[in-house]
Amino acid sequence: MGSFLLEQIVNGIITGSMYALVAAGMTMIFGVLRAINFAHGEYYMLGTFASWWVISHLATDYPLAIIAGVAMACVIAAIVGRLVMQRLVGQPFQAGVLATLGISLILQNAVILAFGGGYKVFEGGWIEPIELGDFGMSQQRVLLLLVTLVVFAGLEWMVRRTRLGRSIRAVSQNIECCQVNGIDVEQVVRRTFLIGVAIAALSGILTGPINVSIYGGMGEAITLKTFAVIVMGGMGNVRGTLIAGCLLGVVESLVAGFIGLQYRDSVGFIALLLMLMLRPHGLFSSKARF
Repeated sequence: MGSFLLEQIVNGIITGSMYALVAAGMTMIFGVLRAINFAHGEYYMLGTFASWWVISHLATDYPLAIIAGVAMACVIAAIVGRLVMQRLVGQPFQAGVLATLGISLILQNAVILAFGGGYKVFEGGWIEPIELGDFGMSQQRVLLLLVTLVVFAGLEWMVRRTRLGRSIRAVSQNIECCQVNGIDVEQVVRRTFLIGVAIAALSGILTGPINVSIYGGMGEAITLKTFAVIVMGGMGNVRGTLIAGCLLGVVESLVAGFIGLQYRDSVGFIALLLMLMLRPHGLFSSKARF
């Protein structure tokens, strides 16, 4: 019983790491735009499909496929960022919702038209097991956890120590003041958007070998769970996102292990409803942004 419980907790932390990795990009975008990017899961999907394609059709090694997948997602994000995202600066919240929902539908259907709506098998990754005490896990799961910790440490250093990070914090606090003081807000939005998309694509590529199968609508479920994570962690709070993501992953894993797998996906929505009713600002104060 104790070994099974420990296994569920470890698996939950790893799953939560993926949620947190995707949510980190979404919460950064929210911080500078005050808008939820409902197309964020589609960049997770794009990175996964691009990596799958170069592995399946070009016989590329997995490390090169990671680079190719992130690069492809960033190219598309650069176009979307210049044509759409930077134009949302200062616009009503509803404009961001409608614009990103439209982008989500376009990207999702473009992938389905290009590759079909069926499931694809993601080949590649490091799936050899590692023995940890009484249970084992694949190297890919350990890699996902380590990458998550490195990415969050890098984000913390970036927002605290670099010029771009200081600009991101400034824009997240007062856009009008930044414009008056000569900060190129649109450029900050584009760069933040690219960072967020790159992280989401990387997360998709790293979880591809774990999930094994991928499909054109996979980004939609990720977007909904990511939204639950950023609400739990505090809108715009990157550090809170890591804790909230791991917490959601652990609870989902425990529910799947002790109650039933069919109830796992309901956990995020229940947590979202409870958080909105009991603590709308999330587990951390909205003043703790970045």
